[in-house]
Amino acid sequence: MKAQFKVGQKVTMTDDALDNYGEEYRGIVFVVKSKATKYMPSKEFYANGMPDGYHPGYDEGVKGMGLYDLVTSDDGDDFGNSLYDWELKEA
Repeated sequence: MKAQFKVGQKVTMTDDALDNYGEEYRGIVFVVKSKATKYMPSKEFYANGMPDGYHPGYDEGVKGMGLYDLVTSDDGDDFGNSLYDWELKEA
């Protein structure tokens, strides 16, 4: 599976993600704020101004998949967790 969502796209959580994060997120529409497909150590990531395409939490074992930071579509609040392709679906 390749990274399938784009920055600005609206998404919701899959049932598997809801099992991990909680039923209170069922039906909540999120907007993709950033997309990473490469790992960068945290210290380097923040020192370089959080460069696009990189994330300190990216698992290199899932090469090519996207790791996404999300905001809620209604108020723009950060979700606070990063989710992979298999945890999201198109809204």
